[in-house]
Amino acid sequence: MTTHHVVILGAGAAGTAAARTLVGSDGIATTIIGRTDETPYTRMLIKGVAFGLTAPELIRLPMPHTDFVADSAERVDIEAREVHLASGATITYDSLIVATGSRARSLDVTVAGAGQASRAGKLIALHSLDDAVRIRDAILACAKPARIAIYGAGLTASETASALQADGHQISLIARSKIPGVATFGRSVAERIASDHRARVSTFFGRTISSIHSEPDATVVTLDDATNLTVDFVIIALGTTPLAPAPWDEEVVVDDRLRMLGFDNAYAAGGIAVHHDDYLGTWRIDHWDDAAAQGTHAAQMVLHSVRLGEDPGAYRPRSAYMAMIYGRMISGVGFTGLPDTGIDGADEFIVLHEYGDALVGASGIDAVGAVYQWGQHLHEVYF
Repeated sequence: MTTHHVVILGAGAAGTAAARTLVGSDGIATTIIGRTDETPYTRMLIKGVAFGLTAPELIRLPMPHTDFVADSAERVDIEAREVHLASGATITYDSLIVATGSRARSLDVTVAGAGQASRAGKLIALHSLDDAVRIRDAILACAKPARIAIYGAGLTASETASALQADGHQISLIARSKIPGVATFGRSVAERIASDHRARVSTFFGRTISSIHSEPDATVVTLDDATNLTVDFVIIALGTTPLAPAPWDEEVVVDDRLRMLGFDNAYAAGGIAVHHDDYLGTWRIDHWDDAAAQGTHAAQMVLHSVRLGEDPGAYRPRSAYMAMIYGRMISGVGFTGLPDTGIDGADEFIVLHEYGDALVGASGIDAVGAVYQWGQHLHEVYF
């Protein structure tokens, strides 16, 4: 039997899930290419490292039993089916799955003082394990309740504000939107989370950062309305952007089966993938469980292409998330960034998200069981 070589770029949720799906299949050889000098880890657990609750080594991600190459992919030659690595090596493939994930969205280049503050360790993203260690060290260096500004108010930022406020730190939460988190939670849930933020921390919604001035003993953050905030350091949590090797311009566009548009035997999954389909339009989800589900689906597509598995069909987002924010359990399943089109439940707050004639997501507050029950009916025409 001829061996079909599948190369997976990325050793996060999507890449490892794809490899686990492929391992053990007759006639399939799998190689994962991780980043140079980076130990794979579970990104959803880095907040525990940042808050000092978890040691970095405890969130290492177990690798599937397959070939692993610690070398960064710099360029892919789709026509020749070659991956060119930072070390100068080249790896050929029969099928490719790009699962290189995302990078933290940074401050606008026009923000004065951002570069200096970053170099001084006063401006830190919360996206990678290295980021989490820097935040932990910055908190410890304060040797007292810290004054922390958080720029962003989505899922990661909201959890971070909640956890740090509970630990006694003084939090200033800045968001560009007057109702932050709508793209993640839906408007109804986002409005309630925003109300909880206002009750617990200092909020500056509908504002942007115009400059940062960093001194040894304090950092002054100036907002676009000339408000000055004196803090110890700033956490940036503005979401993510796709991270891909050349020849892609960041994002990798896929169809509803995670196939790269215009290329044979090439797929993308997870935070790198921007979906263009007739079902949800153009969309992207960047969280751990959905990335793993996409990785599994892409691997199933590979197996189907070489007649070693059934056609998995079109990918439909069904994964769940949970977050504890100020003592409330926020949960969601499926695609929850759409406008709210229905509220269900007398005792629990549940919001339904529809697209066309189908239920595509559900979210809620302190209603995990009910949200998950609705999750069993996603992508069904239910009325």
